[in-house]
Amino acid sequence: MISLNRERIHIFCAIEKGTCMNILLFLTPKQEVTLLYEDYTIGQALRSIENGGPPAVPIIRRTGEYVGTITVGDLLWYIRRAGLEFAEAEKLPLRNVPHSRDNQPLLATTDLTDLLENSMVQNFAPVVDDRGMFIGIITRKRVLSHLCQEMKLQAFLKRA
Repeated sequence: MISLNRERIHIFCAIEKGTCMNILLFLTPKQEVTLLYEDYTIGQALRSIENGGPPAVPIIRRTGEYVGTITVGDLLWYIRRAGLEFAEAEKLPLRNVPHSRDNQPLLATTDLTDLLENSMVQNFAPVVDDRGMFIGIITRKRVLSHLCQEMKLQAFLKRA
């Protein structure tokens, strides 16, 4: 894994009294995230993410805890490897499907350096509160967009 140079992180941080920027500024709240509930069927999951939905989606319990991440590929490979017809697979519980990867959740109190390191290996980071309740995601795109804005600002300030 690539390690970040912590001295370079200062261009990404809004330093106020020696603290780094709160990662919640990057958060896409739960209400705006395509997500699946662990008690869904495979059919419900596929319908939720069809029509150009994201290729990987967080799964949560009805009580709000983050469970894992599932991809469209996980669903399709499960159906194929089990030798199922789509109509019969649609009725099976989503919890039967193994996940090829589970995006590791970050606590809302995670520092920016850890968020950047996480963004190098995951397209999105699920964010949970201190009780493990899912509160949203932070996408790699959002982090990189902020990084680009900060770099442009730094370049502008050097020219001024």
